[in-house]
Amino acid sequence: MGRRGFIFSLDAFVAFTLVMVAIAFLVFAIGTPKPFYPSLEQTQKLAYDTLTVLSTSSDTPGGQTYLEQILADQSNRVYYYKTAGGSDSTSVFPIIPKGYGYSLEVYDFNTGNWGVRYDAGSDPNSDRYGKSFTKVRASATSFASLYSILPAPGESPFCYATCRGYVSPSQQSSSPCNATPCDRPISNFYPGLNSISIVRFVVYA
Repeated sequence: MGRRGFIFSLDAFVAFTLVMVAIAFLVFAIGTPKPFYPSLEQTQKLAYDTLTVLSTSSDTPGGQTYLEQILADQSNRVYYYKTAGGSDSTSVFPIIPKGYGYSLEVYDFNTGNWGVRYDAGSDPNSDRYGKSFTKVRASATSFASLYSILPAPGESPFCYATCRGYVSPSQQSSSPCNATPCDRPISNFYPGLNSISIVRFVVYA
């Protein structure tokens, strides 16, 4: 092997070594956990826990949940404050620390887009006012069932002493005891008016 062939072999070996080093460095860099992964996991848990509490908690036993009341009236900020945080005057310890902002979004089936129902960063009354997404953001999604007209409980349609009569959608009672004999009994059950929504709770920092 001449001098020129030896130099060529050495250059090829050096080039091959550099390529292998570069590949090894890339594999190491990809496999190394990033510092924001724990923050992302924590943010996702905050979103999931808050949405779970909103959809399962109520001030009155058997009444509408916080989430149902929020969907019925978007001005119900007090439920956000009590659950997620946002007001210094609340006596309840919120789930989401002050370093985070949050928002609630509702899916629009007509347009196929998410619409923001509430954003603590845009609420001047919230201690999260002015916060925006800069580093990390995670969300939790759930279905929400909402009664715009509550169902009427069932009663006996016959003339028992305990019968209170049929409750109509307008919440007016009419006694089934006034029905003509041999007519079919007046129905005293109303299924209510229900709608299904897809909601997304977003936590960001």
